Amino acid sequence: MILPTEGKNKRIFLAGKGGVGKTTMACATALYTADCGYKTLLVTTDPAAHLANVLEQEVSSSPKQVLNANLWAVRIDPKVAFERYKERILMAAKDSFGAQGSLAVIREELDSPCTEEIAVFQEFLNDLLSDDYEVLVFDTAPTGHTLRLLQLAWDYETELSHKSSFTAETSALDNAELLRMREAIRVLQSKNETAMVFVTLAESTPIAEMERAIEDLKRADIETQAIIVNQILPKEAAGSRLFGARRERQQEYLVELERRHSLRIVTECELFDDDVTGSEPLRQIAAQMFAKHTVRGV
Repeated sequence: MILPTEGKNKRIFLAGKGGVGKTTMACATALYTADCGYKTLLVTTDPAAHLANVLEQEVSSSPKQVLNANLWAVRIDPKVAFERYKERILMAAKDSFGAQGSLAVIREELDSPCTEEIAVFQEFLNDLLSDDYEVLVFDTAPTGHTLRLLQLAWDYETELSHKSSFTAETSALDNAELLRMREAIRVLQSKNETAMVFVTLAESTPIAEMERAIEDLKRADIETQAIIVNQILPKEAAGSRLFGARRERQQEYLVELERRHSLRIVTECELFDDDVTGSEPLRQIAAQMFAKHTVRGV
């Protein structure tokens, strides 16, 4: 399910409500695939992500090797993405138009919040379609932001489809970008190339948000392949009445999730007694995540 098959690169998305442990699970997954010998890039699209804290290594807007000879990590920084995008657009405009007046107008139009969203999306696309890595693991922003990021592929594809029909002077560039968007959509919808994994807690609110997101993705023909239920109380910790009742409720949620998602992998990770940071705790998390299921297929 998470390792490459049929000679194709694999993209793995860790999604879910804020605070459920997506970053930890993404780091554990990326370290696991790297330990399996696959050249892996761990990407965070969450501006508030604490990737560096979990990895115990600095993470910047350029890929940097971390923890393992096969593992790199990168953070999509909105401000850096914005500057890169603006510079690229202005350079292209200068080559096409040259006039300072036209450049001034374009520069003014670029200074808008919408431009930052486009810039972040372009950085995301660069990673999604990269052939430099065999596995790409995406630590995503909370559910709503992630759905918006993915939806942009369809929005731009629709916009470019109309534009390429009516704008002859830029048709070559538009068509190239249109093909790129369609390739991104194809990759996202491919079960062999993309694994959508939701992280949740055994609680009503994160489960309800996850269920809605799964349905939203299904309407876009993106299938969720696995669910990780995080922070399950270990059996030995359930000695008191409070923790015993809490664990019992968690087990009820697990049974219900397995019933409702019988065609998906539903796995669990226990609550640790300390922060999960650094390579060894992450490997322990990965061992729990992948202990019960094959990683090459459901």
